[in-house]
Order: sequence, then structure tokens, then C-alpha cells
Amino acid sequence: MALNFCKKYLLLLPVVAMATGCGSAKKGGKMPARMPGTWQAQPIKIDGDCTDWPSPYPNYDAKAMVAYATSNDAENLYVTIQTGDPLTQIKILKQGMAVMIDTGGRKDASFVINYPLQNPDDLSELFAQNKDGGTSSHLSRQFDQKLQKSAEGCNQYSLDGFGPCNGGYMVSQSAPCGVRVTLRIDEYKQLVWEAVVPFKAILNKSNISAADAGKAISVCYAIKAFKAPSTKADNAATPMNNNMGGQTGMPGGRMNSMQMNSPGTVRASGGPNGHLYESTKTWKHFGLAWGK
Repeated sequence: MALNFCKKYLLLLPVVAMATGCGSAKKGGKMPARMPGTWQAQPIKIDGDCTDWPSPYPNYDAKAMVAYATSNDAENLYVTIQTGDPLTQIKILKQGMAVMIDTGGRKDASFVINYPLQNPDDLSELFAQNKDGGTSSHLSRQFDQKLQKSAEGCNQYSLDGFGPCNGGYMVSQSAPCGVRVTLRIDEYKQLVWEAVVPFKAILNKSNISAADAGKAISVCYAIKAFKAPSTKADNAATPMNNNMGGQTGMPGGRMNSMQMNSPGTVRASGGPNGHLYESTKTWKHFGLAWGK
């Protein structure tokens, strides 16, 4: 069972972004209901350690099997997700994820962070070791080690919609516009994803003020599915040999491995690994907080 809480004790290739991955809403349509924002009194350290965040995370998407949270201070927007579900972790590490931001508070995201990028490596061994169930009690030490190694290999990300900051970067470097990302599998087998996005990169001003309190903003987490097997018997087979691997090349090239096949959700015909074949889109609509 996925854990939706944080325990506190115990290259560079631009990509064609998943610009339609979270759908879109007609401009001028009804505004989605907003949650109140959370003021961040101390900056979040982008290190894959969830102890900077509330425990448990305040939001949970049972379909996507991810917990998530956002906060802001005067200079930055902070974004995180967390999942302890092995199938969701495999999807993120193999197929990649896009986090999108709509500064109008709707579902018309203009700013896209692609991280991790789709992994060209064959992760079929991970899938095979998990084929008999998705609970942590069935996972071997070898599975955990391979999942950890895959997470440690997520060392590149790309930005789209950020103007001159668009392109590909190493996770070890901050983009010129100040965006930084990271993920890791922690000691509790939770995949923790974090990002900081300066307001100067998305609102064209270095600091927000009291006048911006409650300003509508939306964040979408889009996780791409594996291609569903053509027959029920294929559910036991690995989905890795379906030409879903990313294309890589020389710096300056492009790849579109992160594009969604189609809007909506792809479903498998059942089985313990059906979650692998579901593309999920999780929206959070909230208002910017002001705490000074």
C-alpha cells in the first residue's frame, strides 16, 4: 500500500514538452475552486528530503497514488510529490513526469518542468520482480537496489515555456532562471520529488507582495502510462519492449519522448499491475499565500 506521509525519524537535451498532458480549459471559463495557499516561513531545501514539508502531506490523489504539496514565500513557489507505491515509482522513473504551472489558476499550463525525463534504459527487471504484487512486503532487496540506482540516474531535466531559460539541464545545476529540481528514494522507500520555481521566472517579478495574496495559480502533475498489453495474457509480460524508450542524441538535438499519446487515461484490462497502464493527471488549484 502506498504511504502518503513523510516519516521524520527512523547531456543536455531539450525535449518537446507534454504541453497538453494536463489538458486545457477554455480561457474565460469558470475558475476552478481554489485551496488556500501555504506560506513558507523558511526556504525549502531542494534535496529530496521530505522533512521540510508537513507530515503527512496535505493532499493525496488515490488514483495517481501520490501525495503532494505546494507552498510559497515572497520569492519562490515550492512544489513536491511523494509516493511509496512501487508501480507508480516504476512509471515515473521509466516513463517520466511533467509538472506544469498555470499562473492564471485554470488548466492552461504555460510553464512545464519535465523531470525525470523518459528513461531509455530497459527496466524490465524491475517490472518482472514486482509482477506478483505491489506491496512492499513482496519486494526483494535486489528490487530496492535497482530502483534506487534508477532514481540516482535521473540526472537531467528540461524546461518549456520559460522563454530564454528553455532547454535541458543537469540536476546538479540551477537553470539561469533559478529553477531547481531533484528526486530520490528515501530510507522509507518513498520517492520524493521537489522543485523550486522563482516568481521572476513565471510572474516576471522577483518578489510578490501583500497585494498578490490569494492570486490564483494551478499546478499539474502528469505521469505517463506504459502501453497497455493487447491481450489479458500479456499482462504477465514486460511492457518494456514496446518501443517506449526515449531517443537520445547530441547536445542541441530534440526528442519528443515525453509527449502524451492522447488526453485522458489509458487503462489495462486488469491484473495486479493495471496501475502501470494508467496515465494520471493531478491538479492543485490554490491561491498564493502571504505571511509577512
